[in-house]
Amino acid sequence: MNRVAYIECSSGASGDMFLGAWLDLGIDEMEWMNLLQKLSVTEYRLSQRTVYKNGIRSRKVDVILEADEQGPHHHGHHHEHHHEHHHEHHHEHHHRHLPDIYNLLDQSQLPEPVLHKSKEAFQMLAQAEGKIHGLPIDQVHFHEVGAVDAIVDIVGSMLGWYLAGMPECYVSSIEIGGGTVWCEHGLMPVPAPATAELLTGFTTHSSGNWGETVTPTGAAIIRALCRPGRIEDMVTEKIGYGAGTKDLQIANVLRIQLGTKEPRHLVVEPTELERICALEANVDDMTPEWAAYAANKLLQCGALDAWWTPVVMKKGRPALQFNVLCHPYDRDRFIQLIQSETTTIGVRVHEMVRAVLEREFEEVTTPFGLVHVKVAYQAGELCNIAPEYEDCRQLAERHDVPLKQVYQSAIAAFYALKGRLTPL
Repeated sequence: MNRVAYIECSSGASGDMFLGAWLDLGIDEMEWMNLLQKLSVTEYRLSQRTVYKNGIRSRKVDVILEADEQGPHHHGHHHEHHHEHHHEHHHEHHHRHLPDIYNLLDQSQLPEPVLHKSKEAFQMLAQAEGKIHGLPIDQVHFHEVGAVDAIVDIVGSMLGWYLAGMPECYVSSIEIGGGTVWCEHGLMPVPAPATAELLTGFTTHSSGNWGETVTPTGAAIIRALCRPGRIEDMVTEKIGYGAGTKDLQIANVLRIQLGTKEPRHLVVEPTELERICALEANVDDMTPEWAAYAANKLLQCGALDAWWTPVVMKKGRPALQFNVLCHPYDRDRFIQLIQSETTTIGVRVHEMVRAVLEREFEEVTTPFGLVHVKVAYQAGELCNIAPEYEDCRQLAERHDVPLKQVYQSAIAAFYALKGRLTPL
């Protein structure tokens, strides 16, 4: 049986609503707090309480900044994107760029799937803001990515997903609100441009002029965790309600149903081949140090992949061919990055499509310790499994055994786990 979660956004979505819903599902709260404290962010405390939204008992979580103790910093449901700026004089040091967030996460020693999903959400948030404001993502300097509450929202939500068993997540049609909202740039339509960007590809609806019901952070969590679609014949085991800040005509809650499904019963929107761009350039006058730096820079800035291939150019010169894969909407940004970081004067562009397998993370117990395994599926059928290198390396060094032995024990443990989980 596969673990699945169905996330219902009938009144929108925000980071604090996700936190409340995962905790309301009954995940191990002490473990959640202990893992969250691995982040070297201390300028906040959490406030939790039970609230009733249109009669529905739900969990409300507030991230309270220590320098703002006069009341909860309600970033979550309608202030996060637009009203953070009036705290700027208090929290100047909280406004970080994307590489700062990545460093913070890498130093935290959080579980690999949590790091992976958190980075994905922050990268998507930065890409959306960068596209709106015409900036490369590593230069985006904005409150959502920098503020302590957004870091807690995103990492806390991914920890909730992790402790719920890393279910495959599907999302209902999303209520996006309507009307306009004030922000630091002036009056903006709802949903705000970054939110609209993040929700492309998802089904949305609007029930009227309710203001902002989806925050950029909420949209980034949805984009990193969920795919659009419904689950047929899902067996629901637990239901959690996370409360938002507003009171609307509809109960302002995010509902998560957690349960199991058989792979063959999955009904999702038709999947198509994903359109991507391949960029390439030949260079024969660059040092290897520059080449390595350029490839790493492109990956940090959100390239799907980047690599060098040795080639022989005119006059028998040993040279390098630079290759980058990216989304079509990132094409121009990456062409500019290649031109600024390498010595090429021309970049070739190929438009193509690719088929990507569904991927999930699982955790297995080996005689050497816990190992995270990346599992790939094709149409619900197991296609490939790959133990995480960093986990295996650390265990091999700690126990002084060959790396391949740890890999093999992780693969064996995965098949043993699946064998035990097969329905009778």
